[in-house]
Amino acid sequence: MVMLNFRFVDLLFTVITLGTFLFLYLQYKRTYWQRRGVPTLSSHWLFGNAKDIIQSKKSPGLVIGELHQKASNNDDILGIYILHKPFLLLRNAELIKQILIKDFNYFPDRYFTAQSIRDKIGSSNLFTIHNPEWRYLRSKISPVFSSGKMKKVFNLIVETADSMNTYLEQQFTNDVKTRSIEMKDVALRYTTDIISSVAFGIQVNSFDPKTMQFFQKAQKGLQLTVFRMIQIGFMFFFPKFAQLIAGKMLGSSTDYFRKVFWNSMDNREMTKVKRGDLIDSLIDLKNEKQENDFKFEGDVLVSQAGIFFIAGRESSVTTICYTLYELAKQPEIQKRAREEIHEKLKEHGWTYDAFQNMKYLNQIISETLRLYPPAPLIDRVCVEDYKIPGTKVVIEKGTPVYVALCGLHQDPRYYPDPLRYDPDRFSDENKENIKQCTYMPFGDGPRICVGQRLGLLQTGMGLVSILKNYEVSLDPTYKGGVDVSSVFLTVPEGFRLNLTKL
Repeated sequence: MVMLNFRFVDLLFTVITLGTFLFLYLQYKRTYWQRRGVPTLSSHWLFGNAKDIIQSKKSPGLVIGELHQKASNNDDILGIYILHKPFLLLRNAELIKQILIKDFNYFPDRYFTAQSIRDKIGSSNLFTIHNPEWRYLRSKISPVFSSGKMKKVFNLIVETADSMNTYLEQQFTNDVKTRSIEMKDVALRYTTDIISSVAFGIQVNSFDPKTMQFFQKAQKGLQLTVFRMIQIGFMFFFPKFAQLIAGKMLGSSTDYFRKVFWNSMDNREMTKVKRGDLIDSLIDLKNEKQENDFKFEGDVLVSQAGIFFIAGRESSVTTICYTLYELAKQPEIQKRAREEIHEKLKEHGWTYDAFQNMKYLNQIISETLRLYPPAPLIDRVCVEDYKIPGTKVVIEKGTPVYVALCGLHQDPRYYPDPLRYDPDRFSDENKENIKQCTYMPFGDGPRICVGQRLGLLQTGMGLVSILKNYEVSLDPTYKGGVDVSSVFLTVPEGFRLNLTKL
């Protein structure tokens, strides 16, 4: 009995000692920024500044945006902690410009990674790879998204918009003029059809029950399960661990998409008909003689199509849905947009020039992207020690640096009455007052989103197609908000609006 008591006391002492050392270690880790003279906010002893993220109460983009807003207006930088890990938030437009653009050589890479020991497709795409491979790949892919190429893809977008309109018309039966429509589902089908053509070189119709296989495979493979949510969170905040637990970027549909990609590649090479899309650029990459260790072959090529499909689809869905939501709340803005749409279509016809001349609609899209940036965190990692100009603060090599767009885009220093939805902020008269690096829904600097033009075009034309035929109003069953389970900013499942036929 004495021996058992002794062992119990010994074990208890060991547990208490280890617990104390762990607590002191975590406390020390969370003084990282204080020891470097960087302002911080109070944080939880275990979760750091990420308690609401860990408990799935709020979207990560919103939480980190709130941290931006809580800091003092005089603080150009803010040190935060995700669990025990230190991150640096940039809050000053000039400093953001300095790091993202002027001193890009110190911050050329994203901190986020999709690298996985089980998935080459997720490890090799333009979004995540590092220099010098990134710069070389970017130069080869950029021409796919030039303004000239967007004019060519315009007809495809019009065809897809027509399919969407046919689908919407079918929802109105028995002379019903107003219907509650699940708009996220409609927007997903619309963007899937456009991006599948650009990324995979195929044409599908996700609005036709007979040709929905591609859409269904995309929905199944990219479904946001609890485990996938955890994996994506690790990719953003703890990428070294993410390599061990990350699954496949294209999920359970990886083999299907791989087959679609190679069938498209083989058919294009066999017919030798060039469309000037991503597939053609990837064929050129495959056939080029590579002089470095990074080979553009196999799943590395599939990876490029995969990331453009995922990013191009989801970002436009978010923008379309939140734009319609805001217009439903503000019928006067909606009316003004519809009048412009009808005017420009009458003047130019259903053309690329018509969309380019819809200035107010483009202002509306810009204002939606300000308040609801689909990718709310711009991340970089310091590749060598960097002293912030005009300060004594040194950002150590390997330190992740973030710009929180939900904070920056709603910062009253840059946007008066920042929560008000006001498209006239981006009018010809006012847009010159927007300071560089305070509006960055597509990022900025050399790593700005290469697909920006396509994203804006498909988003705009989707809105044109809906607004010219329907009046949009709120559905009482939808209460607003964002999907708390996603690192990216998106509407929750079941997002609905009322459409009334005009």
